[in-house]
Amino acid sequence: MKIFLNTCCIVAVLFVLIYFAMHNSQAVTLTYYNDMAETFPLWGLVIAPFFIGVIAGNLLDVVQRFKLSREVKKLRRELRQAQTGINR
Repeated sequence: MKIFLNTCCIVAVLFVLIYFAMHNSQAVTLTYYNDMAETFPLWGLVIAPFFIGVIAGNLLDVVQRFKLSREVKKLRRELRQAQTGINR
């Protein structure tokens, strides 16, 4: 059920992003340091940071999962040592 709900949420977000992109295709000029100017579609300037944030969040989550798995292994090792100490 959880996979179904996650899939529905992803599809809904994609539909919203596509709808947003279709209705916001105006060109926006982004100026850097008064002499560098680039023109981008509005949807690109809004959606790109969103996806960059999603990717960065997932990378941080992967790092945290590795740390937690190492800690779980350490705690299981300590538990085994404590149990063997009690059995003696």
